[in-house]
Amino acid sequence: MNSENVRPQRENSRRGDALWLLISTLIVVFVLGMSLSYIYRQQVREISRHSRKIQAYYVASSGIQKGLFHVKELLRKKLVEVIQDRNQEELIIQEELLNLLDVDKARGFSRVYTFEGQKDGLPDLAQVQVTLELINLTRNPFSTHIDRVEKIPSALEPYREKRDDDGDPIPGALPLGGWSAHLRVTARSTYQSQSVVLEQVRDIRIIDISPPAPDHTIFIHGKQTEYLKQGKFVLSNLELPESVLELIHKLTIKLNEILRIPEISGNRADVLSNVEVINQRLNQTSGDADPGDALEQAYALAQHASDENIKDMVDNIILSLNPRDWGRVRTNGVLQIDLPFFAPDDIINYFADTSIFGHQRPEIGYHNCYNRLHDPYLSVYTHYEGYVYKNYRRLNPLVLGPSNTAQVVPPQRYTINTRMNYVLRYPDREEVPNLSRLEKFGQKYSHRLFKAPVTLIGTERNPIRLAGIWYSQEDVTLGGPYTGRGLIISEKNIIISSDLTPVVDGQDSLGLVALKSQVQLGKKVGRTIIHAAIYAQEGLSGSQSTGVNLFGNLAVENLYRDRMPRWFFCRFNPHIKNHMVDNLHGTVSQKILWFKILSDQTQLRAI
Repeated sequence: MNSENVRPQRENSRRGDALWLLISTLIVVFVLGMSLSYIYRQQVREISRHSRKIQAYYVASSGIQKGLFHVKELLRKKLVEVIQDRNQEELIIQEELLNLLDVDKARGFSRVYTFEGQKDGLPDLAQVQVTLELINLTRNPFSTHIDRVEKIPSALEPYREKRDDDGDPIPGALPLGGWSAHLRVTARSTYQSQSVVLEQVRDIRIIDISPPAPDHTIFIHGKQTEYLKQGKFVLSNLELPESVLELIHKLTIKLNEILRIPEISGNRADVLSNVEVINQRLNQTSGDADPGDALEQAYALAQHASDENIKDMVDNIILSLNPRDWGRVRTNGVLQIDLPFFAPDDIINYFADTSIFGHQRPEIGYHNCYNRLHDPYLSVYTHYEGYVYKNYRRLNPLVLGPSNTAQVVPPQRYTINTRMNYVLRYPDREEVPNLSRLEKFGQKYSHRLFKAPVTLIGTERNPIRLAGIWYSQEDVTLGGPYTGRGLIISEKNIIISSDLTPVVDGQDSLGLVALKSQVQLGKKVGRTIIHAAIYAQEGLSGSQSTGVNLFGNLAVENLYRDRMPRWFFCRFNPHIKNHMVDNLHGTVSQKILWFKILSDQTQLRAI
């Protein structure tokens, strides 16, 4: 064969091999490219599906929070809403809340809410259905009833506390609150064809957080004899109405026409300070000196300022007030009180009394003390339970003329409303109301438990956030602003280091319970302001150089006046009373008992 013919054949063969290799490579590259493209598309599709799945998960999680918010908002409502329409008053029952407070109705409690789209704060095309159910419901000791004196809709009568003519409770009233349960929240969400079902279970309970002795300004449980002598011990039921203040203002201005005290102001806003200045003038004596000069001055004032219309004005003002919200004074022992020298209500009574046999002869007390069991001009209308005696001297009626000295009289019961043998007649009411259940069950049903000493200090930006019962086995130190509603119980001391005030007065509430020891004032100089109901077995203690303004009430085993601040003032806060189960407090725990992601496809498709 010719060599020239062999060479072209080899070249053609090499070219064919190269072409085949090229085509094979292209095929492999194409297949790989298609495979990679498929894999990429699958991954993008899976990532997109997973992203929608995550979105659906968070939509369901958001639905759980929205469902919990609805329950918490329901628990914050009042059972009865009062609507004023001109001169008419309409009482409307919150039926949904009643179904939650009534323990028998609560057993079947179930609610379904649906949220969707941007109108409910969700992404477009997102939807979630939330079901709330109560499971494992059991009763607890912290139930309550509607107060027997409240005006309520007839549908609530079965829940009203009932008492007989002697004031003894009549069984049969249905309880409200006083239960614990699990709240199961199930959220079924859909988002762009993806679905998720979540289930969460938390604790929920509704308990009465009324403090001990909520109907009393002061409740002394012990049976020893207590003495109120030196210093200032003042109890109050309410701020004086404008009509009373106006009357006092006019009277003090007339008195000053005789006294001519430079410090007396003609400003209506200074009326109470004017009364204090007049009393200081009448008390200008020292030691055991006979206050004859002050008495002569009082008679001179009476000749100038007597007004037979005063008594009628005061009586009409009293009738316009609501005594249902007033606190009582209670002692299981004996309470001896030295009254101050020529107190403000004595001035009005004395100037108004023109009858020789009038029962409103004013009392002349003792110098260097200022003790008062409830408000000037109103104390006679307060109920006193137990042996409460006043020590004072008496002025003769004005029509009999002046005398050099006041007549010393034996200790007498404090007012016409004093129930002297209260404890003997009602031995079953001797104990401090609401205290025994806190002693027995406070720790078991507490929302927070402290096993070591704890300090709770609030600030304006970060107040103490109360919720239900907090129980401590050791000392509790607290102070500053607080918000929410609750009881703080300690088996040892409660130490108040600074003013203790609510963020919203009348809405936030606090009870302090020192089961076995004292409530102590800290080292704050001057007067400490405390907005709280207080129970202290060993009393309220503080330096003799300090003072306290208490807005709430005080219940003690024994008063121990010598341990207390020299200046003590307590104004009863009617919000601590359980009018229409206002003190029922419902809480949903922050802790999640269990959490599940369900995979019931039937339920998923049904949405």
